[in-house]
Amino acid sequence: MKPILKKSLIHCGIILFFFLIAAIYMSPVFDGKIIQQGDILKSQAMSKEQVDFHDKTGEYTSWTSSMFSGMPSYQIYTSPQKTVLNPIRSLLIMRPLGWERNIAMIFLYLIGFYVCLLALGCNPWLSLLGALAFGLGSYNIIIIEAGHVTKGWAMAMMAPILGGMLLAFRKKYVWGGILFTLALALQISFNHIQITFYTMLAGLILGLVYLIYAIKDKDLKPILLGGCVLLLGCVFALGSNARHLVVNREYAKATMRGGSEITVTPEDLYKDGEAKSIAASDGLDIDYAYSWSYGKGETYTLLVPGAYGGGSGETVGTDSEFYKNFRQKQAPLYWGDQPFTSGPVYFGAIIVFLFVLGLFVVKGPERWWLLLATILAILMSWGKNLMGFNGFLFEHLPLYNKFRTPSMSLVVANVTMVIMAVLALKAVFDKENPVEKKKLNLGLYISTGITAGFILLMMALSGGFSFSGASDAQMAAQYGPQWDAIQDVLVSDRKALFMSDSWRSLILIILSAIALWLYINQKIKRSGIIVGVLACLVLFDLWGVDRRYLNDSNFITEKKAKLRPSQVDQMLDQYAAQFKDEDYRVFDLSVNTFNDSYPSAFHHQIGGYSAAKLRRYQDIIDFYLSRHINPNVLNMLNARYVVVKGQDGQPQVQRNPDALGNAWFVGEVKKVGNPNEEIFALNDFDPATTAIIDTSKFSTFNFQFSIDSGSVIEMVHQKPYNPDYVVYKTKTSKDQLAVFSEVYYAPDWRAYIDGKPVEYLRADYILRAMVIPAGEHKIEFKNEAPLMHKWDTITLLISILMLLLMAGSLVWYYRRGEAYNASAKQKAS
Repeated sequence: MKPILKKSLIHCGIILFFFLIAAIYMSPVFDGKIIQQGDILKSQAMSKEQVDFHDKTGEYTSWTSSMFSGMPSYQIYTSPQKTVLNPIRSLLIMRPLGWERNIAMIFLYLIGFYVCLLALGCNPWLSLLGALAFGLGSYNIIIIEAGHVTKGWAMAMMAPILGGMLLAFRKKYVWGGILFTLALALQISFNHIQITFYTMLAGLILGLVYLIYAIKDKDLKPILLGGCVLLLGCVFALGSNARHLVVNREYAKATMRGGSEITVTPEDLYKDGEAKSIAASDGLDIDYAYSWSYGKGETYTLLVPGAYGGGSGETVGTDSEFYKNFRQKQAPLYWGDQPFTSGPVYFGAIIVFLFVLGLFVVKGPERWWLLLATILAILMSWGKNLMGFNGFLFEHLPLYNKFRTPSMSLVVANVTMVIMAVLALKAVFDKENPVEKKKLNLGLYISTGITAGFILLMMALSGGFSFSGASDAQMAAQYGPQWDAIQDVLVSDRKALFMSDSWRSLILIILSAIALWLYINQKIKRSGIIVGVLACLVLFDLWGVDRRYLNDSNFITEKKAKLRPSQVDQMLDQYAAQFKDEDYRVFDLSVNTFNDSYPSAFHHQIGGYSAAKLRRYQDIIDFYLSRHINPNVLNMLNARYVVVKGQDGQPQVQRNPDALGNAWFVGEVKKVGNPNEEIFALNDFDPATTAIIDTSKFSTFNFQFSIDSGSVIEMVHQKPYNPDYVVYKTKTSKDQLAVFSEVYYAPDWRAYIDGKPVEYLRADYILRAMVIPAGEHKIEFKNEAPLMHKWDTITLLISILMLLLMAGSLVWYYRRGEAYNASAKQKAS
C-alpha cells in the first residue's frame, strides 16, 4: 500500500472514530431527543418574535420589541451576513442534520485539536490522544449542557488557529496561512468575541516567543515572512466577517459594554446609602465583570475534579449524607468563590501530570510559549481574587473591560496544557532526536512527585479546610435556623467527594507514570502500546467526570422543550381581550425581572435578559425599576400590566390604567444640560405633560410648539407585528411635541412624515420625540439598519477573494513542488 494512501486511511479511520465518540456520548439524539439546554431555551424565548415574523414573511428584523421595551437584535436573531463562510460553517456544525448543538460540538472539538497536533508534527495516534483530552475536558462538555453553543464552536477553532501560526513560523507558509485564516474567520463568524480575544492573547505570546528565539538565532526571515502571511490572514478573516464586526462594534458603544455617560449612582439620588460619584467609563463595571472569578484554591480542580464540590447542583448517590437526610439526588456541594457553577474546570489528572513532564522534556520555543500562556490564563481566571494584576489588565488591556466572567480564560490553559502534554509524549517517543534516558527518567520522577505529591499534601491538609464557600451565606439566609444542620450534611459530602476524587486522580497519575516508565526503561518497546494505554486512561478519566454533568437524564423530547404560554401569559391575553389592549408592555415581578427571558416569548416586556442590553436602559433599571420602582417611569414605558406574586405565592396580573400608551403629546419641555441631570430629572416629573430633553445633545431643535387638547395620535396596529416598522396617525390643529414609547437608537431608526424624512430626538432619557406639524399626518419609524446593508456586499466580496486566494496559493504550491521534483530528476539523470 502506498504511504499516502495508508496515511489517508488512518486519518479517515480516526475521523470516523471521533464521530463515533460524539455519537455515542449523544446517543439519545437518535431517539429524537434533545438536550435540555438552559441558554438555548432562553435564546428561543428572546428570539421568538423575530423567528415568528421570519416564518410568516420570510424577512429578518434588526430589532426586538419583546425585551427591555425594545432593543437591537444583532446578538439575538438577525439576517445572516453574506459570506462564503456560511456553507462551510453549516457543514462543520452539521446544521443540515440538526446536530449543531450536540454531536457536532464534540466532533468539532476533536477534529480541530487533531488538525492542530498534526500541524505540530505529531503522528496521528498522539494527535488522537490529544484530541480526546481536549474534546472531553469537563468545561467543554458542561457548556454544551448549559447551551453555550457559540462559545463551544469558537473554542473548537482555538487550536487550529494556533496550529496555523506554528506552521507559518516553521516556513510552511501556504498551509499555515490557509489553516490560520480559515479557522480565525470561522471563529469570528461563530460570534463569541471573548473566546477570540483569549485566542489572540495566546497567539501574541506564541509570536513574541518565536520572535525572541529568531533574534537569538539571528534567523528573522522565517518569522517575518510568517508574520506577513498571518497578518494578511487576519485581514481576510476580519474582512470575511466585516458586517458582523462593524455593526456590533457600533452597537456595543451603546450597550453596557460600551461604558456609561453618567457619573452618578442611585445612592446619589435616593440618599439611602453612602453617595459615591463614579467616573464615566468605556466598558463594564469591574464588580459586574469580575462576578465569576475562579478562586486561587479552586484552580486545584484542574487536577482533582471534585476538590471544590463539583457543581452547585451536584448529582449525589443514595449513599451520600444529603440523600439519606433529604432524599434528593442533587445537592449544592460547590463551595468555591463563584456565585454558582454547573461544574468544575477539569483538564484531567493525566494531562496535568504530562504537562509538568513537558516542562522538563519539551525543548525550544514551544515550552516557553505554552508555559507563559498557561500561567497568564490561570492568573486572569482569578479575576477579583488577584486584583493587583487583574485590576491593571482591566484598566489598561485593550477590549478587556468589555468582557465578563474571568474564569473563562481557562479555555486557553485547556488548549496549551493539552498541547504541552502531547509534545511531552512526542519527546519521550521520538527516536530521531531522542532525549537521554537518564533525563527522561528524572523528568518522569519529578513530574510524578510534583503532581502525586501535591495531591497527597492536599489530602493531608484537608482536615483544616472549612468546606464552605460564598454560596453558603446565601443558603444560610434562605434556611434560617435549619441551616447549621443542613451545612453539616453538605460539609460531610464535600469532604467525601474531595477525598474520593483525590484518590481517583492519584491512581490515574501513578498508572500513567508506570506506563511511561516501562517504555523509557525498555520493558515495553512499542510506543503504540503506551499511547493506547494512555488514551484509554484519558478516555476513562474524562468520560467518567463528564457524565456527571451531561448524561442521558439531560435529554428530553422536543415536545417537552417547546415554548408554551404560561398561566400568566393566558391571563394577560384574557385581560387584553377584555380591555381591547394592543401593543402594550408587561412588568413581570413574579420572576427575576431583568434576568429572565422566558416571559419575553409571548408578551412585550419591560424586563428580559441580555448581556448586551442598552446602557441607558440599564441606567433606568438601576435608578427607577429595581430597588425603587417609579410609577411615572413605568407609565412612560407603557407598562399596561404588572405581574406580582400574591400571598399564596402564585402570580397575579394587575392592569395599570395610568400607562401612557404608545404615544402622546406634551405641553412642556424641561431642558437639562447633561446626562446626569437627565437621569435625575426622571425622579420627579409627569411624563404625560412634560418631556425631558438634554439640550447638550439636541440644541438645534425648535422647541416652539403649543398644546391642542383635541389633538389625536394613535398607533396603527400591524398584523403580523413588524418590530422594524412602527406607524402612527396624527390629527392636530397646531404644531405639537409628541413623545413615543419607543426606545431611542439613532444608528438604525429613521423617521418619516407623510413619506418624507424628518429629524427626531431623544426624550425622557431613552424615548423618542418629534415635533408634529398641524394637520393630519402619517408618522413612520423604520429600522433601516443602513450600516448592516452597506457592509453586506463588502463582506461577500472579501470572503470570495479570500477563497480565491487560498485556491490560487494551493495551485502555486503544488505546481512549484512538481516543477522542483522534475528539475531534481533531470539533474539526477
